[in-house]
Amino acid sequence: VSLGLELSADSISDADLYADDLADRRVALLANWDRLHELRSVSPAPRPPTLRSLRLHREAEALHALAMALTTAARPELTEPTIALRRPVGQSGQPILLQVLQDVSRALRGRLIRDSAGQPQGWPHDLRRQSEAATPLATAYGLKAMLLLDEQLTPDLIPVVLNLREMARPGGGYATRTQSAARPEATATVLDALHRIDSTATFDNELSLIAADLGDFERRRPFILSTVLETCIELQPDSELTTSLIDDLLAIRRSYDRGLLWSEKAEQSLISPAPSTVHTARAVCVLAQVQAVRPAAKVHEAIDQAREWLISQHDIGNVGELIDRELDEGVEPLYIRHFGAAWLAKALVSVGLPVSHPAVSAAVSRVWRSYHPTEFLWTWINGDVPIWMTLDAIESLRMTALATTIPTGLSTES
Repeated sequence: VSLGLELSADSISDADLYADDLADRRVALLANWDRLHELRSVSPAPRPPTLRSLRLHREAEALHALAMALTTAARPELTEPTIALRRPVGQSGQPILLQVLQDVSRALRGRLIRDSAGQPQGWPHDLRRQSEAATPLATAYGLKAMLLLDEQLTPDLIPVVLNLREMARPGGGYATRTQSAARPEATATVLDALHRIDSTATFDNELSLIAADLGDFERRRPFILSTVLETCIELQPDSELTTSLIDDLLAIRRSYDRGLLWSEKAEQSLISPAPSTVHTARAVCVLAQVQAVRPAAKVHEAIDQAREWLISQHDIGNVGELIDRELDEGVEPLYIRHFGAAWLAKALVSVGLPVSHPAVSAAVSRVWRSYHPTEFLWTWINGDVPIWMTLDAIESLRMTALATTIPTGLSTES
């Protein structure tokens, strides 16, 4: 709003601060970050946010603050809102999402694997207390969750970042516990975490490895394509790799009565595969990011078709997926589990559905059903405590919380 009103036009000569294109304004805002704070007589943070953080988080928070200032002025009896989306309540009966997230932050720190000197090394795949080994993917998920919870990398987690970098395979890239070599989906997941921590770092070698390892098998799997595309749209939005990933993800949709949608996989020999809610939701989430950075009519059309179908889905349970790569030495299995409700909530909010919509409300309610109030973590139906599940829950709740607020004193039903 400040830039729209050109409040600093006489003090800063950078014309891009008032450019017609929002992307140009963001870049200029970061370039003039300290000076703009000085003009408002406030101290800036130790370092400006990344472009990603500005676009996905700071802008939403700023607009929320502006909305509250305007509505509170109109109704002075309303104070700072308490976000209410069917989450646990405190003694006063008011929802306490902030307290829950603080509890989750402490719980994740308490499950860190530490070396003999007490230095944190990372997180295990399963957060049950008998877990011992930190893995690269689990550590990447944990760091992404902590960045959302703490809104910055705190000093106590710096050893974890350093150790994550050391977990790379000798030739570069990352792999899961069951994989014999670096794989695109694992490498992309770790790169996404490292990029969120340091947006100035370059990963050209790792991205080259990803491009080289994307074969026909990988290009038929929506999970792999959407995972890799999410990272590439942030690191190299205009690259040939990103363009090919967008095209591949759109190409593997199947035609159903409700339009073109995604199933779990797109092999030619499959017999009448059903559309998958979670895979369609994952694809929609990343395509919404694509549309924000490099809009295209074909992406917009794909999102619109999937949006209408996702709204109608009521079976939003968790699902599993087996990715069985055939290698020269045999089949390499990778078992993936998806937090269906969290992904559906993220997808619906990503495409502009209001949180008051019954489909979003139902998805958020399902997210809370998997929350364990004494462990302060999200748990799978069989008692496992996978770290990625807590990350997915935090992302979905944060997105829906930023999309709407309910002032103190009003119930969820109101």
